Amino acid sequence: MTKVATIASLVRTAAKQEPEFVATILAVFEEAEIDRIWEFFDRLNIPRSQGAEGGLLDPLPTLITPATTKIWGFQAEKKISKGVQRYLDRHERKIKWHATHPSIEGTENVLLLFRACMMVTELRLRRLKILLDSKDELTPIEWSIARDLMNRGFLSFRNFLNLAAGPWVDAVMVSVSREDLAEKMGNFYELVDAQVRLLEDMRGLIEDRRMELTVLPEGFAPVNPPKYFGGDLMGRGPWKQFWANLNSKAHHFRESIG
Repeated sequence: MTKVATIASLVRTAAKQEPEFVATILAVFEEAEIDRIWEFFDRLNIPRSQGAEGGLLDPLPTLITPATTKIWGFQAEKKISKGVQRYLDRHERKIKWHATHPSIEGTENVLLLFRACMMVTELRLRRLKILLDSKDELTPIEWSIARDLMNRGFLSFRNFLNLAAGPWVDAVMVSVSREDLAEKMGNFYELVDAQVRLLEDMRGLIEDRRMELTVLPEGFAPVNPPKYFGGDLMGRGPWKQFWANLNSKAHHFRESIG
């Protein structure tokens, strides 16, 4: 009988280097156990001192495989997303720490954390699209879950970008020579620009799918999923502001290190 790895050992392995991070996430999803996926992300903790052996400027590895895009329904996705959100929130705080402790040594860790954020953001948004494709008629609860998943996915990336392309890059540019910073960060801004374009594409796909769906409120006639469900990003004004903020920060990041 094969011994199942403990969550603690999986977390330790994933925190070593980016290849282990990717391989461990793929392995956890291969197990197809919702509680273990949730707990893994809930406990995942990349040390703020952890850098990388190289490859930080390479194209991002993909987390998109048949195993990682298998879904188990709206409630399951809500639980998985809760763990993912805890992981991302925890690592936002590490970027904040680096912003108050800028150094050339810490640059690798910031890039490592940012790369991980981008990979996980794409994964959670693609899983959301597959979730929405799984049913044509949703209950109000299912639509509210989908709306929350979408908002958290987009807003978490915005938070990372705002921190990395704001307080952190401004602080490190004061503390580190521009030549040293450029050598470390190279064309990393191209990865950030590509991620913004990816989010734009995913927003379009999700919105197109929303227009095809039907919500079935109990005791009322079927309706299309409303743009507002308790207040979120889905209104035209908030989305316009969101993209303006992302493009502005991506431009500042590019100009700072490009």
